[in-house]
Amino acid sequence: MKERFLNVLKWFFMILGVLFLIQLLLIIGAFIGLFGFAKADVSTMGAGNSKIKEIQPIINYVEEYQMQNGKYPEKIENVKVKKGLNYKYEITKNANCYTITTKKEKDNLTTQYQHCKVSSKNSNSSSESYIEYNN
Repeated sequence: MKERFLNVLKWFFMILGVLFLIQLLLIIGAFIGLFGFAKADVSTMGAGNSKIKEIQPIINYVEEYQMQNGKYPEKIENVKVKKGLNYKYEITKNANCYTITTKKEKDNLTTQYQHCKVSSKNSNSSSESYIEYNN
């Protein structure tokens, strides 16, 4: 009887230990998953984005013009940008999107920012993209 009780007790503690290890692995996996989502780099374009900081005066001018006149300007004039930064402003044929392409005089890095906005009676859509590449 004593032997049987010790055998049952031994199996009880072995099963308890295995369940504890499984629980520990699940908790560690959950923490790894949470920290993985916390470090995910999902950023949105906007006034606070450091990559578009140099062209922010152009973007502000274009967006202000669009709010006042209902369309994007054909050309940009009198907008001050950082010295040594060359930019080209283009608008699409349907006037829903504009593109600002910049190139610094010192390096071969070209950046392209595009903003599209479509508004209709029942819906609004807005998208932004930013691309950097070397020539």
